[in-house]
Amino acid sequence: MNIAFNMMMNYIPVHNALKVRKNGEFLIASNRNCEIYYLNEIAGEMWNIIDGHKTVEDVCNKIFSEYNVERGKLESDVVNFIRDMQWKKLIRLKISKSKQED
Repeated sequence: MNIAFNMMMNYIPVHNALKVRKNGEFLIASNRNCEIYYLNEIAGEMWNIIDGHKTVEDVCNKIFSEYNVERGKLESDVVNFIRDMQWKKLIRLKISKSKQED
């Protein structure tokens, strides 16, 4: 299992974008610094699965149930997507309530 995924799996990604809109095959998101990012179809789909309630593991499980993809590769891709979105200040992570109770 992916080490980074293990560390993030119980965190909940939350949208932090100022504005988001669909433009053809791209999802366009802007952050609070007014920087604009174009998300391709797959990134846009990951973005849409993130709802502020699902953990990183839940996001992976949802994608895994819909696509024929190797689990380790998927975990790595989701972690990389979330990290990239964090760096761009479009997503932030919060700890899940169940993790806080541990």
